[in-house]
Amino acid sequence: MSILELQSALAALLPRLRRFARSLTHHREDADDLVQVAVERALRALDQYEPGTRLDSWMFRIMKNAWIDEQRARGRRAEVLAPEEAGEHVGVSETGRHIARLSVQAAMAR
Repeated sequence: MSILELQSALAALLPRLRRFARSLTHHREDADDLVQVAVERALRALDQYEPGTRLDSWMFRIMKNAWIDEQRARGRRAEVLAPEEAGEHVGVSETGRHIARLSVQAAMAR
């Protein structure tokens, strides 16, 4: 099977790939991104495709692995990034508050 035939067969698989991606992600935009990532990976690895094997099985495996990679990356990002509400007090210094309190106390003592 030539590269052009493989690319054509891959294009014919797109509707099935979208359905499979949607079943994995449960979100249309994530599914579209997943299909794009899987197709990019497949096109980069066309030399690894074994002629005579099922292209759809190969693509579904690539897509499933891409989704697993994405889920792991999201988990790492969630661990590294602080929740949004943690940024409420950015720039507020405990030392600044303490100094302000001491200034008020000194003013009141005078």
